[in-house]
Amino acid sequence: MRKDHRLAEFETIEWDQLEPYPLVVVDRSSGNRTLLDGALARHNLKLNWFYEVTHLNTSLGLVEAGLGISVLPRLATPQDDHPFLVTRPIVNPVVSRTIGIVQRRSSVLSPAAEKFVEMLLKAWKTP
Repeated sequence: MRKDHRLAEFETIEWDQLEPYPLVVVDRSSGNRTLLDGALARHNLKLNWFYEVTHLNTSLGLVEAGLGISVLPRLATPQDDHPFLVTRPIVNPVVSRTIGIVQRRSSVLSPAAEKFVEMLLKAWKTP
């Protein structure tokens, strides 16, 4: 959300707090959307899907323009201090998924691939 949004004052957001606001979401072909729709249905939550986009970066642009707020995976949000946007964890329920690295058992990673895996693991461990 934008830093000047009413919800930005909270440290965490509950799903029902999102109900009055127009939301920017990724389209139904996204695995993130499937996960989100399933979790919300299990908890009987209905939100105001206002804009549906194909790419997560597009949702950030719409939010920055003040057209709504977006629900994104933490790894898809700006990690550094952003001039206009702020992120807050959404709880009750917490929606999460497992992300993994697949490697052929008999292979040895190149130095570049090893470094990449090291960077990924470091990023994924950061709360």
